[in-house]
Amino acid sequence: MPISASPAVTAFSRLVINHQQTLRPVVAAYARPTRLSFIHFRAARPAAGKAAATFALRGLATSPAPRESHQPGSDRIAPAPLTQLAAADGAELTAADDAAVQLRPDASLALARQSIGKLLTGWFVYRACSSAGLVRVAPRLLQIFARLRVAWMSNAVVRRTFFAWFCAGEHEREIVQTMRQLKEAGIGSILDFSAEADLPEGETEGAAGRAHANVKADAFAKEYFHGMHMASQVAQAFAAVKITGLADPAVLYRLSAGQAALQQAFAAADADGDGRVDFAQFRDGVLAAMPGGGRVASASGLFAMVDGDSDGQVDWVDVQMALGMDNPLARPLYLRTGTGPGAIESDVEDYERLVARARAVVQQAAAKGVRVMVDAEHTYFQPMIDHVTHVLQREFNGVGPTLVFNTYQMYRVDALQRLRSDTERATREGWRFAAKLVRGAYMELERTRAQTQGYVSPINATLQDTHDLYDAGVRFLMQRIASAQTAGQVPPALFVATHNRESICRALGLVRSLSIDTAAEPVMFGQLLGMQDATSYALARDGLPIYKYVPYGPLDEVMPYLVRRAQENSAVAAAIREEAASVMGEIRRRLLRRPLPLQQPASEVL
Repeated sequence: MPISASPAVTAFSRLVINHQQTLRPVVAAYARPTRLSFIHFRAARPAAGKAAATFALRGLATSPAPRESHQPGSDRIAPAPLTQLAAADGAELTAADDAAVQLRPDASLALARQSIGKLLTGWFVYRACSSAGLVRVAPRLLQIFARLRVAWMSNAVVRRTFFAWFCAGEHEREIVQTMRQLKEAGIGSILDFSAEADLPEGETEGAAGRAHANVKADAFAKEYFHGMHMASQVAQAFAAVKITGLADPAVLYRLSAGQAALQQAFAAADADGDGRVDFAQFRDGVLAAMPGGGRVASASGLFAMVDGDSDGQVDWVDVQMALGMDNPLARPLYLRTGTGPGAIESDVEDYERLVARARAVVQQAAAKGVRVMVDAEHTYFQPMIDHVTHVLQREFNGVGPTLVFNTYQMYRVDALQRLRSDTERATREGWRFAAKLVRGAYMELERTRAQTQGYVSPINATLQDTHDLYDAGVRFLMQRIASAQTAGQVPPALFVATHNRESICRALGLVRSLSIDTAAEPVMFGQLLGMQDATSYALARDGLPIYKYVPYGPLDEVMPYLVRRAQENSAVAAAIREEAASVMGEIRRRLLRRPLPLQQPASEVL
């Protein structure tokens, strides 16, 4: 079909006619060629046995060692209050502001590779996302189309716009092709089967509902196997896994409620706030608050199992390690009595199936040479997601190339405390800690649910709180990475997943000031496909480990993901207008047949 006759061009033309006044200054601004300016890192002199092409960021600045809140004479961590942790890490970040890197990515790096049809699609998508009203009513409109049995109409529009821009496709050939195109530009891929699962509307405790849920979970596992196969066709790729796809979400919900109850009971029993409890506090505060606490035959025997060093006190990491669902002796704690809260007997068997599926998926990844990222999801599933991920990390995050990442949503009030506790657990159990840090994608849902059900929202009160916690989490892990490299040890792995340029600049500054060697990718950066592409390509050009989340799957399954992308873009209006303006600038450049802007050889790190 000629370009002039395509639906994308027709839609584009109508939008231009309807928004001439709005677009005139944008078009005028992009009529002038722009100069490329973005960061550049010099390659450090190669160490013995390393190729000269490896990159290491070096600087003169030093950084204080990571702070631990250990008790004198003890190797146990005593969690400090979150406000204290955030304030302390925030102070360090302020002191390190002079280490920030100036990042000026040029969109032409990414857009020059796109066809004119794809550019028009991108411009339409960004303009649609910039309309808060349209984004707000979009989910309702989709529901109306479905009820009227004309979903094929809305699906046709979404498939040619949002799906085409934010997803790699539905079939292996187009998905792998997208990954290879990214690799040619120096960008890795995280292949993500973007189907999602949530609590069912009906009851699933019956035999029929349970059987259906397990059949669906088995189908998800098979799709993840296929994803590992596709990811293995491009070197150094990741594959993302959603634990909610590998079990009945209702089972995850009940088991997660038990995990959450355990942590809440421990916090309540820790009367003096020193992060530890003795036997009496454990028996009367922790066990008594659990759904199946009355099932425990010997409280002293259970405490002895938790108290590994027999000093008469245990901390949260001790409890978490010993009383998880992976310990058959601890499982009765999570089972409800009668009709009260807690798990049911069949949940134990379904838990075993969940772990078996997850283990099989990671074994497949290991056989294919693919690394795994476990996605974070709703807070009411997250305790069990964390638990299963820790089981996998303990088994696979050894000295080999296989690596399982957990995801931390830094918009959660408890995010930094969880990060600190989990790194301590990795140290005690002897596995390599690997974390992806995100801000979070379910903010509105979480707040609405908290308000509706009458509990305190798990989400930070302000956006700035989330920014501060994100940067504090990055700095916390960067310090540990630097310390490990200095000591000649295997460092933790950090994946900085963000579209926020200020956070990226601070992270780059920390890599430099802490003299972190990025050759073995202890620090990586990532953005979603179709978002902040200019930043991704700029980081790739400067030799930094950069990855794109590459969603795929049937349109019906991916629709919730696409709605969230539209909502996320709508929430950052200034950034999305900049994206739209960049695309319009590239379109205008081609229409006027102007050459690409000249690229500067390099600009200095500030």
